[in-house]
Amino acid sequence: MAAAYLTMLFPQWQGYGKNKNPYYSVILIRDRLLKGLEFAEIDVSLDEGLVKEKEIIGYSHIYAQLKEAVSMLEQKKPQRIFLIGGDCGTELAPVSYLNKQLDGDLFVLWFDAHGDLNTPESSPSKAFHGMPLRFLLGEGEKSILDLCFSRLLPGQVALVGVRDLDKAEVNFIEEKNIITLPVEQVRSGKVDLGFIKEKGLSNIYIHLDLDVLDPELFPHMLLPTPKGFDLEPLLGTLEMLWRKYNVAGYSIQEYLPRKGEGPEQLQELIDFGLRLSASS
Repeated sequence: MAAAYLTMLFPQWQGYGKNKNPYYSVILIRDRLLKGLEFAEIDVSLDEGLVKEKEIIGYSHIYAQLKEAVSMLEQKKPQRIFLIGGDCGTELAPVSYLNKQLDGDLFVLWFDAHGDLNTPESSPSKAFHGMPLRFLLGEGEKSILDLCFSRLLPGQVALVGVRDLDKAEVNFIEEKNIITLPVEQVRSGKVDLGFIKEKGLSNIYIHLDLDVLDPELFPHMLLPTPKGFDLEPLLGTLEMLWRKYNVAGYSIQEYLPRKGEGPEQLQELIDFGLRLSASS
């Protein structure tokens, strides 16, 4: 039976490849902010023996966990998805699933300081969390691509707040004419997204890696990257998106609380995701 809405917890950490902090951060959100709420959780291995295979650190775990996420979506068939992910590699199943369900009528807003556009070959680190958008666009390790439900076109994507790119990513963005929206637009509250409807698209997916925020103002992130924007203009942009588009999916990624602090600073961002259930 199809579900109207799914809150999906995917505490994958192997895409980061250094430690299990992304895993424990998702569990903290689950235990503190999702009490009494329904959600589905992907089982994630805690085996520390990460091996580089196919130019991807932790490939075997990442592949197996993606396979489980795909199976879950095939079973539950949600119309909307709120994803809380450990690392950005968790986006492959939900984004490709919604794109297929909506017959390509999906525009992905990638709020992230990084492009996540490396291939396994071009990646300096071989960490999978720097690759998922490139995979979603149909380029990468074939065994992983074959698990995805569909592939995005470059015209279905905009990078928002991106400011730390590898050379291979810059070249790909230029080659494919991928839209980029600078930090200043969000900071000023003047984000013009008219191009989405000009493309004839009405549904959006919002990928939110917390490192798009300024770490001096919001330090609770896995990879602090200077010169982002504050939480308030982000929340304002999310509200604008809610008013103007059908939000089919939304994610929060790569949270890492400062020592001794809990996830309460995410409450408004979590509430935005839970709002998808009310609109289903």
